[in-house]
Amino acid sequence: MADSEKDIINEEFEPDIVELDGEKFEVVDAMEFDGVNYLALIPYDENEEDDEEDEAEFIVLQEVEENGEYFLATIDDDELADKIGNLFLERFDELLDESEL
Repeated sequence: MADSEKDIINEEFEPDIVELDGEKFEVVDAMEFDGVNYLALIPYDENEEDDEEDEAEFIVLQEVEENGEYFLATIDDDELADKIGNLFLERFDELLDESEL
């Protein structure tokens, strides 16, 4: 194994954290659907141990551009929010299936 490959493997994972209304969230996935970017977020606690038995609920926000600035917003259309949430769930299931190989 080349030294550069070892460096990549040994790098510590740093989660992508966003702060919303004073609370921290970890970005667990992102996708584009119909030209809009969506993020799946879970509450982030840097002191919390990973526990596979805990079922973390996630929230989905959309990226919105206004006057050249980007921010995250809730999805006002309940049907669209459900559809995007289900797409993320399918992606999570696929990742879990792959990790069990």
